[in-house]
Order: sequence, then structure tokens, then C-alpha cells
Amino acid sequence: MRWPETDGEPYCPGCGTLRCYAMTRGRYKCSAKECNSVFTVTSGTVFAFRKLSFKKMVIAIWLSVNSVKGKAALQLSREIGVQYKTAWVMLMKLREAIASRRDKMMLEGEIEIDGKYAGGHIRPKNKAEDRIDRRKAKYQNHKRLCALALRQRGLGRPGQTFTRIIYDEDSDAAWAAARDHVLRNAKMFADEHKSYDNLIGLNNLERVNHSKAYQTKDGTNTNQVESFFSRVQRAYIGIHHRFSLKYFDWYIAELAWREDVRQNSNENQFFEVLGRALTRPTSRYLCGYWQGRKPPDLIWEGDPA
Repeated sequence: MRWPETDGEPYCPGCGTLRCYAMTRGRYKCSAKECNSVFTVTSGTVFAFRKLSFKKMVIAIWLSVNSVKGKAALQLSREIGVQYKTAWVMLMKLREAIASRRDKMMLEGEIEIDGKYAGGHIRPKNKAEDRIDRRKAKYQNHKRLCALALRQRGLGRPGQTFTRIIYDEDSDAAWAAARDHVLRNAKMFADEHKSYDNLIGLNNLERVNHSKAYQTKDGTNTNQVESFFSRVQRAYIGIHHRFSLKYFDWYIAELAWREDVRQNSNENQFFEVLGRALTRPTSRYLCGYWQGRKPPDLIWEGDPA
């Protein structure tokens, strides 16, 4: 799985030559005089500079894919006998690798689009007369983020789910996501939120007014994307108890993957995650995380100029 191009035969990640020989402790050395580098199976992957044994890494992946609604780092640290920091970084590297599947994702057929807000909760006052309506803009703390999801209907099998974290449910974000990740002959379904009005210029669009009904008389609904959001809610309540908004994008991307592969066997899920981790380059943000290297906020802010 690490070197599928050469049927598992190791090649130098620096110069690409196949003239390599095995050393002790699972290392390889390049025979090219101009390179002469030493590497391992995990060099250049998300597991680069690892200290965990292969056994614990494999067990961690297996336990993670076995968890239907996600895996808590504190629980994993107890199960494989490592520090919380080690388990957290391990899981976040896997989430980053899983999130990369969205880069080339193109949805077809029937697509449902909707958004879900999270974060920024403020505990209400004890007395009813002291409470204020947090739904009003003037009383919001502007710390809530929106998870925009486009879910492909599966026609008897799970489809694909594209996610993106945005500051607010607005038309620019919905337009960009549909433009870049939905085929033009696809049919889209949305609720009556004004941010989806412009999608009619991209695809055939049908709407359902949720203030009147969950489903129209002709069957128009967004039930499948709402089903995905219910998984997000259960993961929030039952597993993580809170999502770090800085990494909200990776959490949502992982839950979207779990939703898409929920009918696959544990073995297939395990090998898919392992394969994505071994083909994903070393993380710029998580390699050396506890030494001060932090990623930027993973929030879509519009197309670059």
C-alpha cells in the first residue's frame, strides 16, 4: 500500500530510484551516490517521524474505524496505552488524510444541500426574566460556524457527502461549492433559505419550505442531508462533547466519510483509511504540533483573488 506504483518494492522518496537496500530497524538506504538518503515505510507520509510502533498505529486505526460516530482521543489513549497528546495527534492526522478526499470530489445525480451551525453556545441565565433571545443578531457572539454539506443521494447505497466550513450560510459559499463539486446535469434540492436562490443558475433546483412541511406533496425533501447532520449532532453529544472550531472542518469531513462508508465492512474501512494515510504527504500542521506548529483556521473565506 505504501508503494503501489512498484507493486510494493521500495523506492527512494528523494530521487525516485529503485536501487535501494534494506538496513536494520526497518530502514532503507538509497544506492544512488548523488542521493544516498535513508528512509522508512512511513517517510513522506502522515506517519513521518513516528515514535509509535506499527502495531499500535494499526490498532489505533482499527479502533477508530470501528467507532460509528467517531473516536475520542482520551478513550484511544487508554486503549492503546499512550499519552492523550499522542492519541490526539494520531487521530487528527487520520482526519486530515480523510478530509483530502474532497479535493477531487464531484457529485452527480440528485444532490441535497443544507447548512448546520455549531459552537458559540452561551448558557442562558437562571431566571427567565433575565434571558435574552440569542437568535437575534444583536445578541450573538459571532463564534458560531456553519457546516455546509452537499449530499449525493445513493439510490439504495450510500452516496458521497461534500462538506465545507464557512462563517455564515451565504450565497457565495453555496454557489462556489456547487460550481466546483457538482456536475451541471445534476439535480439539486434545498430548503427556502435565501442563500440557495442563485443555485438555479447552475443546476436544476427544487425547494422545500420547512416552515410548512418536511416534504412537499411531490416528494421534494432534504431528508438525507438532515440525516447526516443528525450523525454530527450525536457525535457532538455522545463522543466529543464539543468540537474545536479551529479543527471543525476535519471533524465534519471525517463524519461525512463515516456516513458514506457506513455499509462497508470494517476491513474495507480500515484499508481505505490506511491507504489514504500512506499516500497523504507529511502534514505541514500536525508534524511538530506540540512544539508550536499550528494550522490556520480551517474556514473557507472565498475564492482567492
